[in-house]
This record gives sequence, C-alpha cells and structure tokens, in this order.
Amino acid sequence: MTQRTFRSLAHAVEVYYDELRRFVLQRTGSAVLADEVVQETWVRANTTSAAMPVNPRAYLYRMASNLAIDHLRKDARRTTVTLDQKIAEEVASPSPAPDAVVSGQEEVRILSEALDELPEKCREVFLLYRGRGLTMREIAEQLGISHKTVEKHIARAMVHCRQTLKQAGRSI
Repeated sequence: MTQRTFRSLAHAVEVYYDELRRFVLQRTGSAVLADEVVQETWVRANTTSAAMPVNPRAYLYRMASNLAIDHLRKDARRTTVTLDQKIAEEVASPSPAPDAVVSGQEEVRILSEALDELPEKCREVFLLYRGRGLTMREIAEQLGISHKTVEKHIARAMVHCRQTLKQAGRSI
C-alpha cells in the first residue's frame, strides 16, 4: 500500500473523515459523540504546529481515540453523582442557585455575541448544526454547499466560541 501525501494534517482528517467517524462510533456507540470527536480531531489537526507525522492515518486514529476517551471520561464524571445525592439536591433546592443562573445567563450572552461576530453563512451553518440538530449532510443539502464547507464553518464557529469563552475567563 502506498503512502498518501497530504497538504496538512487537517487535509488528512478530511480524507479519512468517514473512516474515523466509524472508528469512533464503534468505540463509543454514539453517532453524536462520533461526529463531535471527529470534528474536534479536525480542529486540533488544523491548529497544531506539529510536523506532519510519518503515518498521518495512525496519528489521527490515536488522536481521535484519545479525544473519545476524554469525552467518555468527562461524561462518566458527570454521571457519578449518586441517586441519594441527586434526590437530596432536588429536595433541598428544586431550582438552580441564583449565582448559577446569573453565570449561565452571562455565558449565553457571551456566546450570543461570539456568534454575532461570525460571518453570516458560518453562523447559519453552526446554528443549524447545534441549534436545530441537523447533520452536516442535511445542512449541506439544505444550503446547497459542500459537506467540507459545512465542516469548516462548524470548526471555525467552535474555535471562535471557545476562544471567546476563554477570553472571558470561562472554563471550557
């Protein structure tokens, strides 16, 4: 088998996109998580300053695998609250604490402003993806643009939102 030549690591993710998605889907059992992990793989590949690895495919598989593990660990930490703790919290306070409400409202405002800063098409694609839950293929068909363009718009929006939250001192 001959080694492919790629313009960048992000280009390699684009070439192996479906293959990486299937790989992550098999390991996590979640199509949504698979989409998110492969998208994050592309974002990281696009922003890395590392040299092109000798075997980009293996490198991307490892990167996607590590990201999937990170996501699963994060989800596991969120769900480790015991039933007794949950019940006690609900009985003690059926609504969120005032500071949590204010903090949440502030994050929504920050993200709303971040989205307003995006180019119109990028914002539209991102809102269809995250807001309406459409798949990348559905968005591409609906807007008459390529699947790769949809991926790039989503990645750009995600990076911008994360940077904006970090600049505002929010942990991601």
